[in-house]
Amino acid sequence: MGLFDAIMGNATAVDDSAIIKEYLLPDEEIIQAYRFVRDEIVLTTQGVYQVDVQGMTGKKVEVKFFPKSKIKSISFETAGTMDLDVDIKIGVDGNTVFVSGVPYNAPISFKVPKGQGNQAKEIVKLVKQYYLK
Repeated sequence: MGLFDAIMGNATAVDDSAIIKEYLLPDEEIIQAYRFVRDEIVLTTQGVYQVDVQGMTGKKVEVKFFPKSKIKSISFETAGTMDLDVDIKIGVDGNTVFVSGVPYNAPISFKVPKGQGNQAKEIVKLVKQYYLK
């Protein structure tokens, strides 16, 4: 991944994730990992990991794991003429956030640059294939 790709937030499909590798169960395998500037979405045989690297130094990392039984839906919004990216949302149970004091089950939400439409399609297909049967 080049510097320009990193600045633009382009996703890179990678074979593994060094961040979550030590947390994988013995029988858990990575299906596909997508790295953005610093964040990652990792699809495994057991569920989805959302990796959020925080702060300027990136030393603080929040990892959320959603077992495949908690993955309920996937939605995507294609990039229009003026849009720069494809929006993907994976609906999950257990990702509670509070909006105006009211609990809300937020989806895993991320953007894939318009020029990487094929990777966005691949993410949708993998989520459907492994979690929404």
